[in-house]
Amino acid sequence: MIKFFRKIRQNLLMENLSAEQAGKTSKYFKYAIGEIVLVVIGILIALQINNWNEGRKENKKEKATLQRFLNDLKADSINFQTNLNYINAIDSLHFKMFTYSQKQDSTITFQNPTYIRRALIYIPTARENDPEITNKINHHIIREEIQNYFRSMNLVSDSKNEFEDVVFKIREFIRNKKLHRVNDWFESNRNLKSTSNNYNNTLIIKKEELFLLSNDAEFQQLLLESNLKLIEAKNSFEDLITSNENLIQLIITYLKN
Repeated sequence: MIKFFRKIRQNLLMENLSAEQAGKTSKYFKYAIGEIVLVVIGILIALQINNWNEGRKENKKEKATLQRFLNDLKADSINFQTNLNYINAIDSLHFKMFTYSQKQDSTITFQNPTYIRRALIYIPTARENDPEITNKINHHIIREEIQNYFRSMNLVSDSKNEFEDVVFKIREFIRNKKLHRVNDWFESNRNLKSTSNNYNNTLIIKKEELFLLSNDAEFQQLLLESNLKLIEAKNSFEDLITSNENLIQLIITYLKN
């Protein structure tokens, strides 16, 4: 009987020890899981902070790139408007020459007869200074506008080249007619430096001779071809100026934020 009760007591003691050990094991397991969770949260927070810092650096770098590009866009704007002014002046000359050929009106006047042989000076800087800029911009709207802007520039370049092809024909025609005022050119400009922009180009061709030339049927065909290509160039420049203005405003707004 004594042995029986002793055995029961031992069994109870063993069950209590097992329960205590199980409880301790459970506590250790929960503690370990908590430690792992804290470590994971710490790592995630560190990664988030690092990503935020990298994003801030990339954003700062992108804005610096856009600021340089913006300065070039403003320089382009001046060049484009200058070309548009020349185009309007050349178009006016074309129209006055045509009007004279139809009416023989000697009261028609114009300031720059040499504009009949003038080419456009198209020197865009934004794309030349950073042709790969679209790969550096994360802002998708600005990136798309830059791509549209570059496409407009290609159209301007094509129309400008087509217009100049006709200008070269006009130069050859005038040269073959021996209408260039060689003596006036060299005598008037021999004392000017080669870097000067003040050459008296109006002396290369006399207004009276240009008016007489406008009566030539072959020259009239060249005049028509030149004006057609000039108007195409004008339209492409106007579209490019609009694209330039929109892109400038878009970048300015983004840089302010």
